[in-house]
Amino acid sequence: MKDDVRNMVLDWMRKIHQLEYAHTYESLLWSRIDLWTGISAFAISTLIAFSYQFPSVNSITYESLPFILKSNFFIPFASTIVAILTGLQIFLKPNEKTEVHKNAARQYERLRHSIEIVITTDYTETKTNEKIEGIKKEWEDLTPPSVSPKNFLKGKDKAFSFNKYPPELSFLDDVN
Repeated sequence: MKDDVRNMVLDWMRKIHQLEYAHTYESLLWSRIDLWTGISAFAISTLIAFSYQFPSVNSITYESLPFILKSNFFIPFASTIVAILTGLQIFLKPNEKTEVHKNAARQYERLRHSIEIVITTDYTETKTNEKIEGIKKEWEDLTPPSVSPKNFLKGKDKAFSFNKYPPELSFLDDVN
């Protein structure tokens, strides 16, 4: 494989590796959102359920409690929080987004492995070009969801941390 073609394919591989990690990080983000909204809603609703069983307090102690802890305010307020958290889980669908990003990461991983095979196998120039076109077509056909800029940059940092890729776009001749 010619050096400029190899560098181009390695640049593609770096980009794909970056997107693979970006989607993995995005999947983890949505998984944490799902976990924490679910746990929070469960914990607060359990507290509400048991709040009717709290021991009675004398009127002096009750008056000294902060406003938020008084039962005539606490139960409606906490119930509203549970409703909001539950609504967020239904509206945002973090569990579905977790799976969508996991699948996108897997697609990028498969594509990266295809590139690894092309780079490490001694194909004829025609066969190499054919394989590269197949990879290009497969990449173009992917329709992954968007990732947050933060996770995109984390994916980029992770891919660069391997110190295996040439500088970005190094396969292009500098035009001055």
